[in-house]
Amino acid sequence: MFYHNHRRYKSGKRQGKAPIELLTGEALEADWVELLLQHTQEASRGASLTSSSPLALVLQCHEPTTPSQTPPGQALLEDSTQSDHAWSPMAAEAA
Repeated sequence: MFYHNHRRYKSGKRQGKAPIELLTGEALEADWVELLLQHTQEASRGASLTSSSPLALVLQCHEPTTPSQTPPGQALLEDSTQSDHAWSPMAAEAA
């Protein structure tokens, strides 16, 4: 993907421009190979800084809420044991 977005066209009406240059309107400062090397070096430096911090699992217990109390962008999920599903494995096999 990086090559596709950062290589410069060799012929045609977009000759000398890379797709990322056409999208952003900003010229690239180097060839795609040099940019890729720079990008991987920056990513490896960033990964080495964050890899030392351990991950922690955070559990949250929520009280049942009404739809008016639910923040936008969050959906309420019913407990699978209480919900009545019309779907059955036999119906899926028949289809």
